[in-house]
Amino acid sequence: MSNLTLTRLAAALAASCWVPIALAGTTVYTLDAQFDQGVLSGVNHDTPNNDQLQLSSVGTTFPVLWVANAGEDTLSKIDTTTGKELARYRTFFGSGPFANHTAFSGPAPSRSAVDINGNAYILNRHFDGGRPSLMKVLAEGFIDRNANTTAETSTDGDISGSISSSETKDVVDDNSNGHFDCAIPPGTCESRDERVAWVTTFPAAEAGQLGRALCIGTDGNLWAGMYNSGHFYKIRASDGVILSGPHSVPWNPYGCLVDGAGILWSASLSGRLGRLDTSNPASVSFFDDSSQNYGIALGNGKVYLGSLSGFGFREFTPGPNTFTTPGGSKGFASTGISVDGSGNIWTGFYSGGGVKKYSPAGAELCSGASQSSTETRGVIVDSDNNVWQINRLTNSVSKYRGSDCAPLGVFPVGFDPYTYSDATGFAARNITSPTGTWTVIKDSGVSGQAWSKVSWTEQVPTGASVQVSVRADNNQAILPNLAYQPVVNGANPGVSGRFIQVQVRLNANTDGASPILFDLTLNTSDGVCDVDRDGDIDSLDLSLISKARGQTPLPGDPRDANGDGRIDPADVKFCIPRCTRANCAIN
Repeated sequence: MSNLTLTRLAAALAASCWVPIALAGTTVYTLDAQFDQGVLSGVNHDTPNNDQLQLSSVGTTFPVLWVANAGEDTLSKIDTTTGKELARYRTFFGSGPFANHTAFSGPAPSRSAVDINGNAYILNRHFDGGRPSLMKVLAEGFIDRNANTTAETSTDGDISGSISSSETKDVVDDNSNGHFDCAIPPGTCESRDERVAWVTTFPAAEAGQLGRALCIGTDGNLWAGMYNSGHFYKIRASDGVILSGPHSVPWNPYGCLVDGAGILWSASLSGRLGRLDTSNPASVSFFDDSSQNYGIALGNGKVYLGSLSGFGFREFTPGPNTFTTPGGSKGFASTGISVDGSGNIWTGFYSGGGVKKYSPAGAELCSGASQSSTETRGVIVDSDNNVWQINRLTNSVSKYRGSDCAPLGVFPVGFDPYTYSDATGFAARNITSPTGTWTVIKDSGVSGQAWSKVSWTEQVPTGASVQVSVRADNNQAILPNLAYQPVVNGANPGVSGRFIQVQVRLNANTDGASPILFDLTLNTSDGVCDVDRDGDIDSLDLSLISKARGQTPLPGDPRDANGDGRIDPADVKFCIPRCTRANCAIN
C-alpha cells in the first residue's frame, strides 16, 4: 500500500467514529525457509542465489508404486516409504474373495502407467479372448457417483499394511454385457470404487489380441498397444475416449515409453525395437537386434532393453541407431529394467531374484542379493531412487537401497504380480515430461475465508512453463479429495475455505531448461469494500457499492462497509480512503 493511501486512510479513520476492519491479508513465499513450509518434489532452492525454486538435476517421482496383480485381476497401491499397501482396486468383475488364476488366463492386468499428477492407468490383457480394457485410478479426489459427499474407495481399514478382499470395492456387470463399463459423469460406472475414473474397452476387432503395451505421451494422453494385431491406440487421459487408432506397426507391442521429443519406443519380445512418432503415428520404423528384449527404459539419451538372451541389458542409441552392451555381456537373462535419477541402469535376474546397478558406461556399481527366490518381472525406481523388484511367483515385491543395493525387505501384494512398466511414473516425470512440484497449505484461521488473489514472479525459458493450481476447504483433511483449480497469475482464484492448498508445477522445455519461481503471494479479502473479491479496493468496487444504494444487505455483505445495516453513500465514503492505489485507480 502506498504512503499516499496510508495517509488518506489515517485521515479518514481519524475523522470517523467507525471501528476499523482489518485490511486484506497477504502471505508471501520467497525465502528458502518459506518455500520449506511446503513440500518440494523434484524441485529445489539449492542455487548460488537461493530463495528461488527450479527443477532438480536428480529426478524423483511420487512415493507410490502401482503393482498389477495378474492372477487376481487387481491393482495394488504401495507406499514406497513404508512398503505398506494403501489400497487395492479390482480391474474386472469380482466381489468377495479374490479368484486366483494364472498370470496368463482371464483379464490378467499387467501394464501400468502413472501420469505426472500421480494418476494410475492399468491395462487388462484378456487371455480369455475378451477385448483388452484400460482403467484409470485417481491418485487424489474421487467421483461422488452416489452423491453422499464421502469417498467410497478401497482403504487399509485395519491398518495391517495389506489389503484384504473385504477392503476392496466390487465391480458388477450391471448391464450383463460382459464388458467393464465405466464413464465419467453423467455416465455410470460398474465399479463401486469412486477413485476409478473410467474404463475404456477396445474395439471388438481387438478381442483376444492382448493389450501388452501402455505408456504416456508428452501431451499426457495414453498409448496402448495390442500385441497380436500390432495396433496402437491413443486414448484421452481425462475421460478415456479413444482419440485415434488403430495405428498399425510392424512389430508386436510388448511395452512402450515416450521420450521428450514425443517418440514412442516399443519393446516387442523379439529382437525388434519399434519407433512411432506420436505427432504423426503413420511415421513408424524398427530396428532389429540379436537379443530377445523384454522390459524397456529411457535415460541418458538412450533406449535400454531387458535382455532375455543373456546380455543383462542392451543399449540402443538413436541417430546412429546402434545396439551395444556397455561394459560387455553381463551373462544373465533379465526382464525388468529402469534408469534412476542419476542415469544409472538397474536390472535383475529373471530367475531367482536379486538386482544389479550399472553406470551408464556399463560398470557394475553394486549387486543386491535375492530376497525372494522367484521369477522377476519389474525392476522399478521410486521417489527416493530406491528400487523395487516384482516377484511373480511369491506374490510379493522386494525393496533395495539405491545407493548400495542393500536389501530393505519383502512386502506382500496380490496374486501373481506382473508389472514391469513405468509403475511409479518416474519416466513420465523425468523423461517424457520433465516436471516437479512445490505444494503448500496455508491456514487463514477464518472459516469460509475468501481467497482473493494468487500472484507470482517467474522466469520461463521458451517452451517451459509454470502452472499454479489451488483448492480450498474449511477442513484440511478434505483437501486431498478435491480437484485442483488452475489459476491465472494475479487473478481471483474463486475459492473459499479456511485452508488453501497451492500447487506450483514447473515444466522444463525439450532442451531440459527449467523455469524459475521467485515468489508466490496469497491475498485474502478483508470482508468489506472489496466487492468483486479480486484482492484490490478500487473504483470498480466503489461503483458496485453506489449501484446498490437503498438495498438491504445480508450479514457480511462487503457493500455495507461501515456495518450500519444499510448500503448508502456513507459506505462509499468509508471505502475511498481504503483504496489500494492513489486516486482509487483500477488495479
